Amino acid sequence: MPVIRAVFISILVHCLLMGTVIWIAPKFQLPEAETIEVELTPEAQIMQALKPKEQQIVRQAIVPEKMKLPEDDTLAKFLSEQKQRVKEETRAAQSGMTTNRSNQAAVAEPKKPTPAAPQRPRPAESQPSMDKDGFKEVDISKDLQEMNRFNEGMSTIGETMPNEMKIGSFTALNTDRYLFYTFYARMEELVRYRWETRVQQAIDRFDRLTLVNAGNRNWVTHIEFLLDKNGYLRQSLIMKSSGIPAFDAAAVNAFRDAKVFPNPPPEMVQEDGFIHIKFSFTVNYAPPVLVNRN
Repeated sequence: MPVIRAVFISILVHCLLMGTVIWIAPKFQLPEAETIEVELTPEAQIMQALKPKEQQIVRQAIVPEKMKLPEDDTLAKFLSEQKQRVKEETRAAQSGMTTNRSNQAAVAEPKKPTPAAPQRPRPAESQPSMDKDGFKEVDISKDLQEMNRFNEGMSTIGETMPNEMKIGSFTALNTDRYLFYTFYARMEELVRYRWETRVQQAIDRFDRLTLVNAGNRNWVTHIEFLLDKNGYLRQSLIMKSSGIPAFDAAAVNAFRDAKVFPNPPPEMVQEDGFIHIKFSFTVNYAPPVLVNRN
């Protein structure tokens, strides 16, 4: 009996030990290695994600120095030839290629005064008083001379501006420098006249009802043009129609007629081998008063 009891106790002890080991062992096991998949995003996509909202490219408009502010590091809404900051953003009232003009006839240069005999100073009590607010006659000859540097005629603007922007006698915008501005300016010069001519031709062919329906509202066509590395037009993609096919066709055909845009910057060529140019064409037609004839 003692032998059997000893064997039984030995078996019981071994079972307890094995059970304890089986219960404790998982707590000391290292967790299984997790598989983490890493996908490398192309650098171009990263830069595009970090890129701020696209800025509108506008034609450079010279503004009087007194309207400018010191440059700062804030992001402007517009891109142009030069970086500039102005006291107040305004847009010209007239449509046309963006140019600031004097809005008046040329100002004749002031004649040199004829030497005169020196005059005795007036008594202090007879001289006009000048208060701290400067209520006195202001000499604006320098401003007139500066404005005379502009072309004669009315200032015009060729880009669509936000509706809330104030209308002034000339265009003054906060702009950041656009590296490829000169190429953009050449494109506009080649396209604008062709586009305006074709729009006018389309309007001339409208019937009476179409003229009435097309009047006094904006018709905007968004198009992406693909140029090859040599500047030749290869494809036109209408991203958003204006709603009037003739206006859409005028924009497409204006680029087609220009055919080639010389000396495009090589840096503008994208991975697909094309230069992608996005343009918005806005037509605001104000029809003349139509009178019924009996």
